[in-house]
Amino acid sequence: MRVSVREWWTGSIHIRSESPKALASLMMLISWEIWSERNARIFRNTAAPSAALVSKIKEELSLWALAGAKHLSIVMARE
Repeated sequence: MRVSVREWWTGSIHIRSESPKALASLMMLISWEIWSERNARIFRNTAAPSAALVSKIKEELSLWALAGAKHLSIVMARE
């Protein structure tokens, strides 16, 4: 069964969560970073390892939280 991005997004946001806002922000951040990596691969012929992409997502998550997205502390790893 194929699910559209819209159906996936709507279904994911409605999952019981401590903070739907945090989940929505996290999903947008991950989607943005994957899209950005895809563009780098296609238009600049570069490819970052998956571990580097995960690190970039974690770094951006921290920056978003520092910039005022306090609700993201719920989904941030305690490192």
